[in-house]
Amino acid sequence: MGIFKKNHLPIPTGPYIVSCLDLMTEFSSEGIFLRLHYPTATASANSEQSKKWVPWIPHDKYIQGFAFVVGLWTFFLRLVMWWYGGYMHIPAIHKGRLLPTTQRKNRKLPVIIFSHGFGAARFLCSTLLTELASQGYVVAALEHRDTSACATYYYQSPAHRDRDERTWIPHIRLEVGAKHYTLRNKQLNLRRDECIKALNLLEEINNGNVSNNISNTSIDLSEFEGQLDLDKVTIMGHSFGGATALLSLSSDCRFKQGVILDGWMFPLKEEKLEVPQPLLLINTPTFHISSNLTVMEGFVSRPPDAHRQLYIIKRSTHETQTDTPFVLGYWLDLFKPKIDPQLGSSINNSLIIKFLKSHTDSPDDITRELQVLSEQSERIIEGKLPSPVPPRKGFISLLA
Repeated sequence: MGIFKKNHLPIPTGPYIVSCLDLMTEFSSEGIFLRLHYPTATASANSEQSKKWVPWIPHDKYIQGFAFVVGLWTFFLRLVMWWYGGYMHIPAIHKGRLLPTTQRKNRKLPVIIFSHGFGAARFLCSTLLTELASQGYVVAALEHRDTSACATYYYQSPAHRDRDERTWIPHIRLEVGAKHYTLRNKQLNLRRDECIKALNLLEEINNGNVSNNISNTSIDLSEFEGQLDLDKVTIMGHSFGGATALLSLSSDCRFKQGVILDGWMFPLKEEKLEVPQPLLLINTPTFHISSNLTVMEGFVSRPPDAHRQLYIIKRSTHETQTDTPFVLGYWLDLFKPKIDPQLGSSINNSLIIKFLKSHTDSPDDITRELQVLSEQSERIIEGKLPSPVPPRKGFISLLA
């Protein structure tokens, strides 16, 4: 019971303290909005950092959006969040300095682009993203403007930004029917375009062009110049973000490998895509209906010589790879036994870090992750896709 208490998501286990900042481009909805997570100092410099942590919910509009997505009254969802999770914070410092080169052996920092799921936002997978940043990655988490986010916003002009007058883009509920695929596929293509724009932005920042950020003129991005390793970029996504990652991989060869977390494949079902890049797919046993698995199997088997790693985490659910078990508790599959949220997150993150190590040569030391995977091997199924589950009702039925 966390009401009135300042709580936090799990502390990242890597050697670095994490910082984050929000970036926005263009005074229109055609720009992009993302949160950049990055290492800022060694963990030995950890004093007083919790006072600088970022609130998990950046604005009440996001609670309203979550409530609309799942069909709850806003006041009820707000009460549950406060009762269960308290005043939740992300263990990341706002706008800290980039980790000095002397503390990372003068190596450039590997880059990950992250795409969130249906009804989510840039902060909904912060447990995972701060863990990756603590291991030395720069992670750009998009907040998509395709109306699939629970809420997002942009500024119409410099004057609107200076007064913090936001133009909100609400979540639009699309009914299942004849036009459902066409509309979802349109959203998917917009999401793909935003992922490519995010990579373009990071390239510009790495080249010293820092003028495109319009969200906060006090942010100094010049210290990122020449510090990003853009030769081994990973794209990662959860649910709808998993499909977004696959389309991005097939569209832009700058993405060198992909991580697909419980991918929702419906928006891809009529696409004829070739994804030769290595893929890691981590699935849960309670999410995938038969048609979803049919599409996923196509990406697993084609091309036949492509590198694929498949895992299922036993007793995990579609929420295990997000922050919601820490903020709200498990609310999907209420009557099924669930893996402990911290343990599920640890297994999920360890599988990802092991995969990234083999393709980006980072982080240096994955002893802890290998130990987690060894000790929890009975909770992991390797090399296969989940068994299909019956079609759902309610919120999860929208992901049919």
